[in-house]
Amino acid sequence: MPRPIHLWAFLQGIGHYPSGWRHPGAEPEGVFTMDYYARVGRLVEKGRFDAIVFGDQLQSRGVRGRTPEHLAMPTLDPMALLSAIASVTQHVGLVNTLSTTYWSPEGLAERFATMDRMSGGRAGWNIVTTAHPDTAPNFGDEELPEKSQRYKMAAQTVAQAQAIWRERNAALGPSPQARPVFVQAGQSGDGRDFAASIAEAIFCSAPTIEEGIAFRNDMRARVAAAGRDPDAVRIMPGLSFILAETEAAAIAKDQAILDLADEALCIEYLSESLNCDLTGFDPAGPIPVDHILSQTCFPKADIGRALEKPAAIGLPLGKFASGYVRTPRGHNVFRGTASQLANMMIQWVDAGACDGFTLQPAYMPGELEIFVEEVVPILQAAGVLRTEYPGSTLRETMGLPRWPADMAA
Repeated sequence: MPRPIHLWAFLQGIGHYPSGWRHPGAEPEGVFTMDYYARVGRLVEKGRFDAIVFGDQLQSRGVRGRTPEHLAMPTLDPMALLSAIASVTQHVGLVNTLSTTYWSPEGLAERFATMDRMSGGRAGWNIVTTAHPDTAPNFGDEELPEKSQRYKMAAQTVAQAQAIWRERNAALGPSPQARPVFVQAGQSGDGRDFAASIAEAIFCSAPTIEEGIAFRNDMRARVAAAGRDPDAVRIMPGLSFILAETEAAAIAKDQAILDLADEALCIEYLSESLNCDLTGFDPAGPIPVDHILSQTCFPKADIGRALEKPAAIGLPLGKFASGYVRTPRGHNVFRGTASQLANMMIQWVDAGACDGFTLQPAYMPGELEIFVEEVVPILQAAGVLRTEYPGSTLRETMGLPRWPADMAA
């Protein structure tokens, strides 16, 4: 019997590709309207996805005196967006991102308890510790706590939130899931250990099937070492996709979307990724390595290694930025037909590379519509994707135990 495939939709902004908002099938103006989110929510539910995931950013993009001009990155409050989607859907899960570094246990517990009750048991918490250094000044701090310290704080905050939920469930009667489903995306050693200790779904990057297998095997071993059941944790790597009637047409479509990213957009995207404004440098000139390393607040050793080879061969800044845009955020990018994508997804799950996928459409909502209309029926016909939801809560949809063990009195 084939293993079931779980589908999540990561729907940040206008799509996964930095230039996706310029595609005719994108609706960048829609992200500020209720109609857009109602349409997207119903579409995802039609595709029988487990959940919708929204990220969040606590830093100010204009903190260094400059606001991006070429990128479409709306940062609306994800809890408000998910609440809006909850009002027009009945089954799809609603996963919100909130930081344990800058939210109190009481504030976290209250927000998720409300969401879980109001949605009928569909709340999920993407637990993050906040990595962007420009966040700290927004909360009166000079700098972020050190990474290992942030994970210690996260464990304490989650434990305190769990205690609050147990107390309130006992006093008021349990919310539909007792607490939200726990989601995590840590990739470092500290992050993986933290995910192994609490997560019920883990988001990751896996550009190849081999990397997916290695990550899933590692996480299952860590989960078991933490005294938990590896079969009760879903590994959900990111997957972006470009679909067309033929593989050649999909490759051409992909190139056309990439071509929408002019040099100015590419340099702006690179600036965002490195947390260093490069827009004043000559695109035909060399990569300003010394400037980047002196200005960025991200780990300088990691960035230095990434820049070493292109700088050594004299690659101009504009060409380097244009190449960087072609592999946005390091996730697997599929280009082909609907049947080819469905076969690839089945192959990955059967090989033990993942339990499903966190889909990141190249542009929104057009590419998501193509997936739901063309790929979903193929997966359903193959018996790997549900045709109806098994229950009303996110835990039921994910095939998790009906009641979390940590919620026992």
